[in-house]
Amino acid sequence: MTRIARHLLLGLGLGGGVTALGTYWLLAQEKPFEPPIFKGRPGVIAPPGAGKAEPPPPPPSGPGFGVPTPAIEIPGRPATYSPAGAESKPDKSVPPVKVTDQVAKTAFAVEPKPLSEAVKKGLKYLVEHQQPDGGWNQGGGWRTNLSGGGRIDGPNVADPSDVGNTAFAMLALIRAGNTPVEGEYKDAVRKGLEFLLKHVEKADNDSLYVSDIRGTQLQSKIGPYVDTFMANLVLAELRGRCGNLEPRVVTALEKTMTKIVRHQGADGNFAGNNAWAPTLSVGIANKSVARARERGAQVDEIVLKRIVAQAKTAAQSAGRTGGVTSTAVPGVEGPGRPGGARTIPAAAGDAGIALYSASQGASNFQDVVNNIRLDAAKAKEVLKSRSATTEQKREAERKLAELRQLEEQNAALQAELLRNARDQRFVAGFGSNGGEEFLSYLNISETLVLQGGKEWEEWDARMTRGLEAAQDRDGSWQGHHCITGRTFCTAAALLVLMADRTPFPVEVIAAAREKKNAAPADK
Repeated sequence: MTRIARHLLLGLGLGGGVTALGTYWLLAQEKPFEPPIFKGRPGVIAPPGAGKAEPPPPPPSGPGFGVPTPAIEIPGRPATYSPAGAESKPDKSVPPVKVTDQVAKTAFAVEPKPLSEAVKKGLKYLVEHQQPDGGWNQGGGWRTNLSGGGRIDGPNVADPSDVGNTAFAMLALIRAGNTPVEGEYKDAVRKGLEFLLKHVEKADNDSLYVSDIRGTQLQSKIGPYVDTFMANLVLAELRGRCGNLEPRVVTALEKTMTKIVRHQGADGNFAGNNAWAPTLSVGIANKSVARARERGAQVDEIVLKRIVAQAKTAAQSAGRTGGVTSTAVPGVEGPGRPGGARTIPAAAGDAGIALYSASQGASNFQDVVNNIRLDAAKAKEVLKSRSATTEQKREAERKLAELRQLEEQNAALQAELLRNARDQRFVAGFGSNGGEEFLSYLNISETLVLQGGKEWEEWDARMTRGLEAAQDRDGSWQGHHCITGRTFCTAAALLVLMADRTPFPVEVIAAAREKKNAAPADK
């Protein structure tokens, strides 16, 4: 199958790349085109960036990016913002994170499919391309020229192993049932984990970095701190499953978690996280915090509140660039969808592409709701207990009230995400497939799978058709804008295909089913 045929099939399979106007799935060497206003939807233009030449990273326009969401302040402690473009500084008044032995029991929200031949081929590709040092590199593609600016590419450009790509490759192997002590690829996971641990252990305690490797596509396109966020996510996922490496994993997780919570801004973002679409790396940070909390990390409630604020703003401002505007857009109620006029909030750090921030915001809001559902399960036990104090019962009631409020907001965000996921123009993202699109599809998949049912099955089938059609003969996937490296794109595609193997705490699954069963049937 030719490259053109594969990408045409990907567009058809995802329902987001082919229209009567031509294909959005551009190959790297092709000239992009400017799609006109979509027919049949007055006032709704193509997703920003669709079919356009890839832009350079935008200049920062606020603390972290865009205009900040309302600050969530800790009583007695002022909100700390760093100037736009400045490197993040830690708030050392925030206590270090401790990881306890209280690890939530997890399960799958739906019956997972057997691993397909496409998935097995992709996993084999990743393992065969693990580097001698235990890490993974980009798998080719451009890098940032650290000495003269711009990009460098070609066979003579060094492509060393880095933390971000290593962590994401490991996450794909973990989803397939591998850990450092069990599974077909346990040796690869163990070597990858040792690579991560060495970098985290060597890193300083104050900065938001865990590696001195610079110039990667991930850093340039979704944020310079992505390595830390990725490492934190994998360490959280592996917590309790690492055999004799467990003590080192716990210590490393406490270190990466402490870095994240000390650098989290009052708006939920991170100062200096300047990139083309930093909303995606913030999304990884948020998800990693939620996963770590499920696995024993003690996280201050204010951290979750800031994640909620950031996630809600990202979802509501999806696809908008620039600052806050009070301009009502006739006929546009949400990103890529007709409706009533509304006020457009601040930019979301998504390069003007609604897919990125809408998926990130809805996914992370769900992550926090999942965390609070865990708390609510414990709160219900407190209310039943005869030995609980009045204060304990009052706190339990507060937690349940908080969950009810979040559930209501989450329902609206998830309904909006589901409507957008049915829109081929929204799913088209930038217009050609890059790692950012794969990551956004993963955010949507991990959100929908918890609910299960027809919506999930339709989305999963759509993703499977498109991604399997786009897989290269060697088992890999590659991007055609921005993040093009085969390691990240292959791992992300595999994670989308294996999203039904995403672990959730059993209490969260039970709460989701209870809520779904209580909802009125569609008429």
